[in-house]
Amino acid sequence: MDERRNIEEIILNGTEDDLAQLRLWLFKESVRLENQESALEDKYARLEADEMAFKERMDALERKLETATKKLDTDKALFDQRLRILNNGFAQLNSDKKKLEADFMRLEREKAYQRQNEYDALDLLFRGVDSALTLKKRYKDLMKMFHPDNISGDEEMVQLINAEYAALCRQFNISIIN
Repeated sequence: MDERRNIEEIILNGTEDDLAQLRLWLFKESVRLENQESALEDKYARLEADEMAFKERMDALERKLETATKKLDTDKALFDQRLRILNNGFAQLNSDKKKLEADFMRLEREKAYQRQNEYDALDLLFRGVDSALTLKKRYKDLMKMFHPDNISGDEEMVQLINAEYAALCRQFNISIIN
């Protein structure tokens, strides 16, 4: 405020020299302010350029983030799908395993029943054998029927017949000579 009064006083009451100095000072001040304004405009332009560059970088990063997020979501969906497939596969495997175990148990029961029937059949086949001669004759007849080289041959039955024949030979104290 003092400076303003000073300038007004020089304009009103000042000498020619004072006015020339005032003009010179005003010119220098005007140049200084123009330079300062130009520097500020340059700084403002740089700030605007920096702001634009920053916005572009931010937009690029946001696009990158969006792309990465979409890829992550896609990968997660694919992973979830594969996990469901694996879980369904394991559930199917467990189901198949239980079915196989049940079938195995059923087959084991059937085998045991079949073995019981075979032993009952062996009992029938050798029923009435009371001497070594009848035992040998019955054995030869059974071998003719069940020998694996026959059309109706059964190797398992031959093994069972041989085992029963050996047991009966021991019972009758006969040495097994074919």
